[in-house]
Amino acid sequence: MVKDDVKKHPNLYSLITVPYPFIAPGGRFREFYYWDTYWIVKGLLASEMLTTAKNMIRNLGDMVRRYGFVPNGGRVYYLRRTQPPLFSGMVMEYFNATKDVEFVQEMLPLLDKEYKYWMTERTVDWTTPKGDTFQMFQYKVNQDTPRPESFKEDLLSTSHLEKNEDKVRVWSDIAAACESGWDFSSRWFDKSGPYKDNIRGVRTSKVIPVDLNSFMCWNSAILSSLHGVVGNNTATAEYGNQHKVMKHAISQTMWNEEDGTWYDLDMDTKEMSKNYYVSNPTPLFTDCVHNPKGVHDKVADYLKKVSASTYPGGLPTSLTWSGEQWDSPNGWAPTNHIVIEGLRKSDSLKAQETALELADKWIQTNYFAFARSGGKMFEKYNVETFKSAAGSGGEYEVQEGFGWTNGVILDLLLTYGDRLRAPPVPPLVLTS
Repeated sequence: MVKDDVKKHPNLYSLITVPYPFIAPGGRFREFYYWDTYWIVKGLLASEMLTTAKNMIRNLGDMVRRYGFVPNGGRVYYLRRTQPPLFSGMVMEYFNATKDVEFVQEMLPLLDKEYKYWMTERTVDWTTPKGDTFQMFQYKVNQDTPRPESFKEDLLSTSHLEKNEDKVRVWSDIAAACESGWDFSSRWFDKSGPYKDNIRGVRTSKVIPVDLNSFMCWNSAILSSLHGVVGNNTATAEYGNQHKVMKHAISQTMWNEEDGTWYDLDMDTKEMSKNYYVSNPTPLFTDCVHNPKGVHDKVADYLKKVSASTYPGGLPTSLTWSGEQWDSPNGWAPTNHIVIEGLRKSDSLKAQETALELADKWIQTNYFAFARSGGKMFEKYNVETFKSAAGSGGEYEVQEGFGWTNGVILDLLLTYGDRLRAPPVPPLVLTS
């Protein structure tokens, strides 16, 4: 709960006040974070902590009411950027668990408002080689200074540049990478030249991401469904039509039939960026597949072909070693969960078995790290070795806690608990 003094003297604090208690991710992160909250809510629902989950969602709704969008996190210096749009997903998860129609009615105007924000502030046109143009979504932030929370780091990242306009471009693309939740990854960096796979070559605004477009496609489907719950047939039809348009756009622009996966789009080369990232299969998670026949099997085959699903500890975020935390050798709870869930929902036995194998790996990775560390859950893990440990890299030390890690594990245990067997207890390492 935010202390009363913060509410009385908001100008003395960077914390944004919210009306209800919330669960922070853990470690250095003592405020709410937007997309973390989706998996925290999943864990709360799994634990039957319905009131806490409801209030977490209401806090995000309050942000939309006040600012028109959900900021990256609960600090004033995050008010220039948001994060992956999962607010509607949280409301849908809560409704599925409770059938609380009154809560849906309470949240719908705010969900509509956030959707309009993304439609207004984060769209870009993409024209295919055939000449068809689609409205797509991207992460894009106007940032004319270094990030207040990482001022020194951003000054260093632009120390090689002389012109202020060039510095502003880099600062904006760094902030956009933070908006993606993947801060930082080679996914947003130059692929050649002197700053290949280096933050000095950041170019987030030149990328049209698979996962963001999948989330927005999911938003339209959820909003169509929730408006149907309250009997608003006009809005149901409008959002349903937008959902069809988005599914078609993702299919026509991002799906690669030969490789059996989706790819980000590169606005400079005007082509797909044919690199493995764990975000590639996100359309399976959001049910935004235009023609689903055989697609789940193709994605399972793709993950094996590029070796991602053969890693002993879970799915790696990328196959690039950049020193950044959203690259090899790290795997993260939310992205592993997205792929597992996407494959699990298939009618294909092969895809379902791949999901089970990935879930088993991820649970064991968490389990062994928990036992060896004396009972700690981490924000990320090294997935290159079996029975692995906490991840590393990036701007700060690996954090303990950890909200979305706990939520994913609880959800996976509920889903697969009757099919998995606990391994032998590893040696316990007690830490002070």
